Formats: sequence, C-alpha cells, structure tokens
Amino acid sequence: MKTNNENEKLRRIIEVKDGVARNPAWRMAAPINICIEEGEQVAIVGPNGGGKSLLVDTLTGRYPLLMNEVHYDFGPSASRLASDNIRYITFRDSYGEADNHYYYQQRWHSQDVGSSPVVRECLPQVCEDTGLRDNLYELFNMEALMDKPMVLLSSGELRKFQLTKALLAGPRVLIMDNPFIGLDARTRDLLRRLLGELVARTKVQVVLVLSKTDEIPGFVTHVLPVEGRVCGEKMTRADYLSHRQPVPLHVLPAEKAERIMQLAEREGQFVSDHVIDLHGVSIRYGSRTILKELDWTVLRGERWALSGENGAGKSTLLSLVCADNPQSYACDIALFGRRRGSGESIWEIKRHIGYVSPEMHRAYLKNLPAIAIVASGLHDS
Repeated sequence: MKTNNENEKLRRIIEVKDGVARNPAWRMAAPINICIEEGEQVAIVGPNGGGKSLLVDTLTGRYPLLMNEVHYDFGPSASRLASDNIRYITFRDSYGEADNHYYYQQRWHSQDVGSSPVVRECLPQVCEDTGLRDNLYELFNMEALMDKPMVLLSSGELRKFQLTKALLAGPRVLIMDNPFIGLDARTRDLLRRLLGELVARTKVQVVLVLSKTDEIPGFVTHVLPVEGRVCGEKMTRADYLSHRQPVPLHVLPAEKAERIMQLAEREGQFVSDHVIDLHGVSIRYGSRTILKELDWTVLRGERWALSGENGAGKSTLLSLVCADNPQSYACDIALFGRRRGSGESIWEIKRHIGYVSPEMHRAYLKNLPAIAIVASGLHDS
C-alpha cells in the first residue's frame, strides 16, 4: 500500500478544483472536482443526457472556467498544450473527412468516388512507433482499406479508420466517447484487447465515456459516475461494479408495449402477405461487389435480424428496402407485393416504413429523446 508521500509524487494529468463554467449554459449542476492521476485509466459512466459530454468538454478546455482553470501536467511530453496532448473522438467524429458525403450521397453519388480521398491519404504518413502502427493495421485490417475511397466506407469501417488515425498521433490522453458503438462483436473484443495492450506498453492514458456499464473493459482502473449533470466521486472499478444498479431488461412498461402492438393500420397502408421479395439481387460499386445474387423473402408477421461484420453489406441491403439505392431499379425487387419501378414514388414507399439509423440521424443536428426518434417511425416524418 502506498503512503501519502508516495501518492503526492503521482503526476496529476488533469485536475479541476471547484470548476464552474463562465457561461451558465455550459455549467454542470454542481462544481466539478476531479483529479486524474498518472497511470489511471478512467471510465466516465452515466445515462444519456446526464452530462458526460459536457464534463469532457470542460476537461478538454472547451469551456473556460470562472476561477480555477483546468490544470494539466502531461509530462514527459514537451508540450503543455491540451490540444497537443489530448485526442477526443466522438461518435459523430468517426465519420471524419467523409462527413460531407452523407448517407444518401454514399449511394446516389457512388459514381463520384474519384473526388473522394482514399484511406491511405487520410492517415499520417509518418509514425515513430512502427510497432504500434503495425498492431493497429492488423487489428482493424487497415491494409484491406488503404485504397478504398472514404465515401465507400461503412459506418463501422469509418470508426476503425478514426480510431487508427487518433492512436497513430501518439496522444498523452485519449478520450473516446462510446467507442464500441458501431463495431461488430469481434472488433469490440479486439479493441478492448488493443487498448489494454496500449496502456500497458505506453504512457497514454485512456478515458472512456460510456452509457452502458456492462462495457467497462478490464484495463479501466477508476470510474467517474455522472448523472443529473453532477460529477460524482472517483472510485475504483471494483467498487463501482459492486454498487451499480442492474440494467433493466425492459424500459418500456408492458401496458405501453401492448398499446403499440395493437395500433390500428392506417388507411391507405400497403397490405400484403409478402413484405419483401428479392430475387438474385446484386449490388456493385465499380469493381467492388457488395451483394451477389441474393434471394430474400420476408413474410408478414416475421421478425428478422441481419447479422454480419462491418462492411459486409447490411446497410446496403436495407437501403434497397427503404428505397435509398438507385441500383434497386435494375434489380428484381418487390415491396409489399408491388414490384419496384411499377409507378410508385420513393416517398410512397417510405411512408410505410419506420427507419432508425445512426447514419441517418447524424445528419440531423437536433437533440431528441429516444422515444421521439422511435415514435417518428409511426408517422410520415
């Protein structure tokens, strides 16, 4: 056990004492008191809307404080600037340079890939730690993506690219906002392993911002609970897990769930025993084949799950169903018993489909409660 004198020797990487933002709009509900010491790997955990992102923005210096500014000690880094030593990745940032190519553009303007940079051009050309670079490239299978235009990357592939780019910069502190979202199960496990190896062999300190407490990796040493825009006291991972409340299996009351299932069909809805019929469907972008001679039938009342690794073609398949892919007109596709291209408009099809997607919602810069987003599928909105 370390004595008080030994604890005093630990470098305080990021420290805030009684921190209150100057602008009332960006204040937490209580003053911030945080100290992240050298060697600590921290998870900031709390519900959506609880203040986690606001806290991180304050720690990174985005919002100036009234009196006691954020104190940094990034040694042995030569630079004292937070901008040189902290890399902050958010879910929206994972789209990186491809942010100008939105969900619809990726499919409707796929022929314009010549104007999009390829992955190789968007990664740092020089990396002092070649071992780290090789590990990252192997982990995320980056060699297979190097010559791929950014506009053609799937959401999961874009996440792998952005994580690789951030880690190649060799940050002193790496902050990641829900890094496991958008990654398939295999890559999530590999990412946990890589981050564990990263903190073991380098001085980088990782701060994870998590909404789900079951995703706290084993390399995390401490947890900062945040709820109601109040930052709680830092505790060890073991202490936090021993006191956490179990995540409920169902958050929607049974009575409301039954009311949703019993909603009456609207007048003018498409009604058919066959909801989706795909016969020998193939989708290609240049020389790249996404779907090849696919047959798929969905009958009324069935519930399906599409499973596959990032980039396997799941979103492309759904784009055919949601009338978001121009190549669907060249394919043998029937929706609600009507063959595509038989006179119906895209908007007539969309009116009968509720669709929720991270790709789609990143284009709408509004903060909406989850119930409003899901309920929008019940209306033509």
